[in-house]
Amino acid sequence: MIRQTILDNSLVTSLVVPPVRCLEVAMTVAAVISADEGDPVPALGMEMKVRRRHLDGLFVVEATIGPGAVVFPHTHSREDECSYLLSGELTYLIGDEVRVASAGSYVVRPRGIRHAFWNALGTPARIIEMHTPATFDGFYDRVGAILTGPGLDTPRGRAAFDELSAEYGLVQHWDQVPGLIDRYGMGRR
Repeated sequence: MIRQTILDNSLVTSLVVPPVRCLEVAMTVAAVISADEGDPVPALGMEMKVRRRHLDGLFVVEATIGPGAVVFPHTHSREDECSYLLSGELTYLIGDEVRVASAGSYVVRPRGIRHAFWNALGTPARIIEMHTPATFDGFYDRVGAILTGPGLDTPRGRAAFDELSAEYGLVQHWDQVPGLIDRYGMGRR
């Protein structure tokens, strides 16, 4: 009786549930990426280490965040982020919460949550930044040209940055920057 019920349910399920199709998987490559290897990002003090071509679901950068440096508030719509602090200390705004992370800390930022970070100390911090999925891979290839070209202080540079951000599902919260600078002193060093 039980066997017949299972068979009946299996038959009904096969008639009702559409077949699962295999997803196309991008080709990936095995690699050993040495400490002195990676794709540099002009003007940001970072290197892209693990690219989409290596692992389609993961993108990893290694960065030095200098004293007073700030990554202004933004929200990712397509990627989750996780940072690991190799050295130094960084202050993070995640949603409405401010937390200080020191060497050895992981900082997890799911997509859809506004975040920013800055170095409030007089010494550099080093981080490994992981994005998943790897849809953010091409962003840094293009942002360096904006920062070393017109820069964010010009209307042309800001427009180019906002356009690039929108292409990658990134929302910049420029309207919140003055209040955060006043409240936390970000970028003042």
